Amino acid sequence: MVDLWYITLYGFIVGVVGTGLGGLLSLFVRNTDRVLAFLLGVTGGFMLFIVTFHLLPEAFILGGLHTSIVGIFLGILLVIFVESNLSHVVVNPLVKSSLLLGISIAVHNFPEGLALGSSFLVQSDLGPILSLAMLLHNIPEGLAMALPLKVSRKSPFKIVFYTLLTGIPTGIGAFIGAYIGMISNIFISLCLAFAGGTMLYIISDEIIPNAKTLHKGRASSIGLIIGFVVGIILYF
Repeated sequence: MVDLWYITLYGFIVGVVGTGLGGLLSLFVRNTDRVLAFLLGVTGGFMLFIVTFHLLPEAFILGGLHTSIVGIFLGILLVIFVESNLSHVVVNPLVKSSLLLGISIAVHNFPEGLALGSSFLVQSDLGPILSLAMLLHNIPEGLAMALPLKVSRKSPFKIVFYTLLTGIPTGIGAFIGAYIGMISNIFISLCLAFAGGTMLYIISDEIIPNAKTLHKGRASSIGLIIGFVVGIILYF
């Protein structure tokens, strides 16, 4: 049981510290429309890379085409449902973008936690290595969620606090993954495709339009391409 809590602690550290560092880094970004539009573009490009090269390919491998398609559409439907309800509560479109993106990142972090928890049971050295890789991977995700909050002039405390919250599902997933051992591939595939669907919709409907609203020039488009290419470089 000690090992189980040890693995769970790893999961929480990976998720919470990773996304929290991203939120913390956002506080040092220059608060000008052009810079923020560029960074929102980078955010969109990086998230698009995660969906294209990470989430959906793994979903297809683990669960096949039909499971993945179902997961994608369920993710999109969830965002539409949440978005329609948030519109009555949250007026600022950038805050809404951040909350929606936070939900998708949290959903994405859960199956990552499952994989992390299971990895400790496979090889003794795989778990810590995977933990470090996931922690580094979570930093830009936290930054992606934090930037819209920064643009909307939210307090530094709220920015960091909200990004910390999105990392919690990694710890929960690590606990379940370590406790059960091997989770159904279909279930993990559905979670990954679900997260991919939510991100695709948010990138298309929220991140890119908001970046263009901030600055009409090419800054956000260049940022989008750079974010995508940076993701490829980091991946390979």
